[in-house]
Amino acid sequence: MELVRTIVFQARNREAEPAVAFPGGVATYGALMKSTWAAVEAIRTFDLPPGAPVMIDIRNPIHHTAMFFALALLGLPSASVGTAFVAEKAGYLPQLFLTDRADAQGAGIRTIQVDDRWFTVDPVTRPNYSGLLALPSFPGPDSIVRFVYSSGTTGHPKCVGLTEACFNLRFQHLMAARSWWMEGATIVNMMGFSTIAGTMQMLRFHSSGALLAYAGDPAEVGQMLRLFRANGLIASTGHLQALLKTLGDSKPPPSLQLVAVAGAKISRRMLQQVRMRLCSTVVMNYGSTELGPVSLGMASDVDTEDGFVGHVLPWVEVQVVDEIGEVQPVGREGIFRVKSPEAALYISAGGDRQELHEDGWFYPGDVGRLGADGTIYVTGRSSEVINRGGSVVAPEAIEDVLRLNPNIADVAVVGITNADGVEEIWAAVVSDRLIDPAAVIAAARPRLNEKVPDHVVQVPSIPRAESAKVRRFQLREILQARKHASG
Repeated sequence: MELVRTIVFQARNREAEPAVAFPGGVATYGALMKSTWAAVEAIRTFDLPPGAPVMIDIRNPIHHTAMFFALALLGLPSASVGTAFVAEKAGYLPQLFLTDRADAQGAGIRTIQVDDRWFTVDPVTRPNYSGLLALPSFPGPDSIVRFVYSSGTTGHPKCVGLTEACFNLRFQHLMAARSWWMEGATIVNMMGFSTIAGTMQMLRFHSSGALLAYAGDPAEVGQMLRLFRANGLIASTGHLQALLKTLGDSKPPPSLQLVAVAGAKISRRMLQQVRMRLCSTVVMNYGSTELGPVSLGMASDVDTEDGFVGHVLPWVEVQVVDEIGEVQPVGREGIFRVKSPEAALYISAGGDRQELHEDGWFYPGDVGRLGADGTIYVTGRSSEVINRGGSVVAPEAIEDVLRLNPNIADVAVVGITNADGVEEIWAAVVSDRLIDPAAVIAAARPRLNEKVPDHVVQVPSIPRAESAKVRRFQLREILQARKHASG
């Protein structure tokens, strides 16, 4: 993988500079290269055939980065996961599962426990740069180099495969479209390795010599910002919501100069809070695992309308269509469809490659409209829309209202079909106190009217991907099980 080889080549010029950090430690570029070579030697003992896919669930960010580099240099495509559940649901199972979690299990996958010994290095010996650069890597541009399991928010999870050519093009566009990142920056990243955003940021910042500090929760964000005087933060809207709540009345250190929002659109209300309480410079983007970035925008471009996610990138084509595929004029709401040269592939359970859509367009499952100047406004999800007896409801609109309830810490809404074949609105809520469903519905009714939930169920937590997106298919299964259990 040429991007990883470039990082290895450049690492010798910044051996003593920090590369990866998390609350458990820091690794310089030299130490990271040593750990990568140690991982290479460990992987070689398994005698995997060329192109054999490997799944990773390693929670130590230094070890995870080294393992990703090692697999890429050996020509073994990898998939980072937060849980093996998504791979099992998607159907495509890698040949080997490497994890540092004692409780992790991969059904039907050879599972190997990884520990610190896999990455043990000699503190005196220099990194084996020539050995790393001499590794075979992938045979050509059409080779699958990375698998990403979709979050499942559009239904059943799918396995997305990115070729070397696709990866290189996304990286080139990323570098061109994100020139606002400061060279040599220190970035706090909340996006998980299992997300395409997490993978691309790892490559982008290590190729420029930046320090990438990982934070798994809001408390760690504050710790990383202060310890390393970080000037950038990458987080999803879900992460930012939790961070703002944890921050309270306190303020982050003045070193923070930019916040990049990934994973989902940010509401105008939350954007205002981020700019007031975190950082005035906020960058947002819209895209998908399958296509890569579709739009890019600055918070300063936001007008009075909600749903703004930026301007269409110059290499991307976006249309808004109705339910029968008729293209809608500028300003009219409809279903988005997108074409991009960065399109990935779907991987079937048997490993076959499949195009994203037979007509050449990809339908990301979002509803919204285009502006005359190339702006994109996302107002909801077409694939998650609930049709309750003819009343069409977007789950996000209900969630935004329920989230105003001070007793609700987290919420997600799905549609569940009843015995009459009509979709009902089910809301799962998280709270540190006992919730009265009737009171929640009554409080929301003035704002939601006929879109008020039919059922409110208190749950310990909302199932989310590492990007913080709600796993609606998994939540639906949980609520259906509760429904059947209660009769």
